[in-house]
Amino acid sequence: MSVDTAEGVISHIQADFADGRDSQYLKNIGLRVQERLGKSELIMTNLLADAGCSNGSNYDFLEQRKVTGWIPVFGKYKPEIEGFPYDRKRDEYRCPMDRPLPFKGFSTNKDGTVLKNYWAAPRDCKACPMKPQCAPKKKCKSITRTIYDEPYLRAYARQHSERGRQMKKLRQSTVEPVFGSLTQFYGLRKIGVLGKAGAHKSCSWPR
Repeated sequence: MSVDTAEGVISHIQADFADGRDSQYLKNIGLRVQERLGKSELIMTNLLADAGCSNGSNYDFLEQRKVTGWIPVFGKYKPEIEGFPYDRKRDEYRCPMDRPLPFKGFSTNKDGTVLKNYWAAPRDCKACPMKPQCAPKKKCKSITRTIYDEPYLRAYARQHSERGRQMKKLRQSTVEPVFGSLTQFYGLRKIGVLGKAGAHKSCSWPR
């Protein structure tokens, strides 16, 4: 569900299966809200969501739609790798012994996530005194990053800015109470129907 933070007006609502992550539904919700606002000649410039909607694909999607996403970075993402500074111009990392870990190619996880892979030359690691601590069970040190690293970094910076903290409080004070009202006073804690179509109808017309 999406809510206008100025007046608490529900701008979109939909039912989805509970076995999916919240993050996978953000794009569709964003598109539907933009479509609805566009009919009234309104523009969505900011989108606030909790950490459950955090992933690189969503950050990139919002940037492509010219919407600033205020979604806390969540999960295993780290903006920096301690001891391995990144050279953006060369697209490579440097190890504590000042050896390069250049970009070597892309790979894909089982869930379809595309990753960028970096690794050092095996000969550099073999002769390195830090190998037992750095890469004890591998021929060389490797680093894997998401292809959405840049959008992640921008989202991380916004999250830790003064405005980011203000946006978090704004969502908690305007959006969360609407969710609470629907579950506490309008009978939407549970939906006694089968299928997405029936659930969507129940959500769209709260008792």
